[in-house]
Amino acid sequence: MRSLWIGAALLGSVGVARAEGIPPGVLSCLDPGEMRETVAEKKVVAPAAAVVTARRAVPGADIVRANLCRVESDLHYVIMALRRDGRFVYVTIDAASGKVRNVQ
Repeated sequence: MRSLWIGAALLGSVGVARAEGIPPGVLSCLDPGEMRETVAEKKVVAPAAAVVTARRAVPGADIVRANLCRVESDLHYVIMALRRDGRFVYVTIDAASGKVRNVQ
């Protein structure tokens, strides 16, 4: 249930800081309406599932932001996590498969 709530919160707030802090190579991020539409059409995994995957990739970190972005011709979730040592980590997840592409 917690993951569902997190996904809903991310859908509502993802547009607040769309381009801020996004790693290089990301062309543009979808606005909240486009994101909801893309998820509803089942073109990508749910945001909550992407957050769960990011938590597994960076254990103990707090998820700060999640964006659904275009990277070349694909859609990726770019998830910002704050580690306990105060450093930010970006987890890039292939939105179609839900698999981790990169952690930096």
